[in-house]
Amino acid sequence: MRFQVNRAITGSKGSSEILHCHIVFVPLLEHTSGLTIAPANNAQAHNRAGIALLRIMSNFFKFLRRPPSISEERDWERENIRQKTERYLQTNPMDRFETDAPWRAKVLALEAALSGIKGLILDIGGNTAGEATVLAQRGSRIVVSDINEYALDVSRQRVRKFELKSPWFVACDAHHLPFADASFSAVTVIEALHHFSDYGQALREIHRILKPGGRFYSTEPNALNPLRRASEIRDRLRGTIEKSFTVGQLNRLCKEAGFVKVNVKPFAIGRSTWKLKEVPLYRRSLAQFHGWLAVNVPRFFAGHAIFAEKAGVLECDATSEPFESIRCPKNGEPLQLDAERKCWVGASGGLRYPDMDGIPVLIADDAKAAD
Repeated sequence: MRFQVNRAITGSKGSSEILHCHIVFVPLLEHTSGLTIAPANNAQAHNRAGIALLRIMSNFFKFLRRPPSISEERDWERENIRQKTERYLQTNPMDRFETDAPWRAKVLALEAALSGIKGLILDIGGNTAGEATVLAQRGSRIVVSDINEYALDVSRQRVRKFELKSPWFVACDAHHLPFADASFSAVTVIEALHHFSDYGQALREIHRILKPGGRFYSTEPNALNPLRRASEIRDRLRGTIEKSFTVGQLNRLCKEAGFVKVNVKPFAIGRSTWKLKEVPLYRRSLAQFHGWLAVNVPRFFAGHAIFAEKAGVLECDATSEPFESIRCPKNGEPLQLDAERKCWVGASGGLRYPDMDGIPVLIADDAKAAD
C-alpha cells in the first residue's frame, strides 16, 4: 500500500512550504526497514520526528505480533491462578455444573464429543480442571495437563476438599508432550490451542500420542469476532497469548498435522455466569451482550468446535494407567518415580524432573542432570 501525505508548513516569513512524504507499507508489522520517508525542502526536523514515530509504531506492532515465550506464558498463568486461588477453592465444580447453565452446556458438549471412549483421555491446557473434574465423576478416565503446575495443584486441593474423584495430573508443555506414541484414546484442548506458540507442533504432538482411530476435540475463538479481536490486543499487553482462528485455518492446521474427518462447527453456549462475576462491573454489560451475540449471531460471534480423528480403528483399552506411558520430553526415554528424592528419572539416569506431591512436572526447561 502506498500513499502520499501533503502538509503545509508556515515559515517565519509567512511563506508556505510543502512537505511531501511517500510512505511505503511493507507491511508495518514485519520490518521497520520497510518504511521509507523521502523529505522535501527544509523539513528535516519534521522528517526525524516522523521517522521516530513510525519506528515506535512499528516496534509496538512487532510486540503485539510476537507471542510471549513459553516461560513468559507460564509465569503469567502462575500469577493469574495465584490471584484467583481462593475463589477456585471455594467453588465445588459439581455445584457449578448444576447452577451455571452455559458452563453445564459446555461440559455436556465435551462429554458428547467423547461419547463411547473407554480408554484414557488427555485434556491439554486444562488449567484448574473444572470440566475434567465433572467428567471424572461421570466415569471418564481423564488426565489433565497444563504448563502451569500451580493450577493443577489448585485442582487437586479442590477435589480433596469436596471429596471428589480426582483426574490424574501431569504438568507439561504441549509442544513436547511427555507421553509415548499411541497412549490416549482421545485428546481434548478446551480454549487453549490459541495459547500455544506453535499450533502445528502442538497438533503434531497430539496426533502422535493418539491411538489409531483416536479422537481429537477442541473449542477455540472465532477470528471473525470483532470484540474478540479487540480483547486480544488488551490481553497481549497484559502478557498472555490470546489469538483466534478462522474455519479454514483450523481445517488446514488439523489436516497438515495428519488428522482425518476434520469438521469445524459453530460453538455457541453464552457467557458463563460464574465467569461473568470476574468481569469488572463497568464491562459486565458488554460481556453479557457478547454472550447474547454468540448465541444469536453465531457466524461472527460464536466460537468453533473442532472434531477430528487419527486414521485407523480404535481398540478399546479401559485398563491402561497414565503414568505407564510417561516419557522424557527431551529424549523420549521412559521415566520412573524416585519417591525418595521426589523426582522422575530416566532409565539412563541422565535427567531428572521434579514431582510436586504426586504431580509430575515434565517440562524440558525444568530438567536437571541426575545426581
